[in-house]
Amino acid sequence: MSRPTADAGDRAAGAASRDRPASGLPVSLATVLGAIALVPTAGVLTLRLLRNAPIGLPPVGRAAAPTVTTLSAVVPALAAVGLAVDTDDRAERVALAAVGVFALVGAADAAAWLPAAAAVVVGTVAALALGLAERADARVGAIDSLDVAFAPIARPAAVAALGALALAWSLAASAGLGTTTLRPAGAVVAFATLAALPLARGVDGAVDLGLWAVAAFAVVVAAASAPFVAGAVALVAFGAGTVPLTLIALGIGGALVAVVADARRRAFAPAVAAALLLFAGVPATLPRAVAFALGLIVLVREWDGAGSESGTTAGGVADA
Repeated sequence: MSRPTADAGDRAAGAASRDRPASGLPVSLATVLGAIALVPTAGVLTLRLLRNAPIGLPPVGRAAAPTVTTLSAVVPALAAVGLAVDTDDRAERVALAAVGVFALVGAADAAAWLPAAAAVVVGTVAALALGLAERADARVGAIDSLDVAFAPIARPAAVAALGALALAWSLAASAGLGTTTLRPAGAVVAFATLAALPLARGVDGAVDLGLWAVAAFAVVVAAASAPFVAGAVALVAFGAGTVPLTLIALGIGGALVAVVADARRRAFAPAVAAALLLFAGVPATLPRAVAFALGLIVLVREWDGAGSESGTTAGGVADA
């Protein structure tokens, strides 16, 4: 068998494996692993919010904070390793394993932070590229124009590109490269990724758009009524101290409406992925970066989810 034929076979096998429910569950393994990783990621964000709230962090929260923080660094990395075990595509397995294993090493030893951060970026970009290539290869039938050729990957590729850019810039700034420019740029692009989710996922119902507007308006009102608290929350909870308030509001509202809309149409994996991207915040630290990367990977792998209605996918492309 030639090398191109073998690679195509690996990608086809990978597509088949990710379509299999995990252990008989009605959802994919990516959904299960993403949901497990979401718990400590959301827990850390909740603790940060409570710490900056007027009431402060309760004693039980202070006691649980070290454990939750450790879990938020370890569980998303283990989830990436789980995805690597699940895939049959060798190249994708290596990319996902690099993300998970190096993240675990970086969490265990601060001296390994730099190679771990580099591995997370490179592995995530490779996994996203392979996932998009798999979607393109899955296109069947005659292709008579570039629009038709790129239709299956245009929307997931746009979100993946924004997210990968946010990941790379944020971690590069944390490594000391162009800190004054890349750190604010990475934060802005991270929230632009969140704001793009409802558009890319094809959220167009009046209820969903209304929820987006209400959520964004609520963020603006809350920030205006307590600007110092809002600034602390943006900086500590989301790592978004340099992001304009309008973009923060659009990003939080957009991610929330993507979660709700996908959950309603039973596309649970994209809903979990959007929640991971939101709760991870700006991926400037290794735990945030791994959770953010996991959200991107799950989103691209499971873009069509289970929630297609009227024969179309959430991305607006007719199912083959």
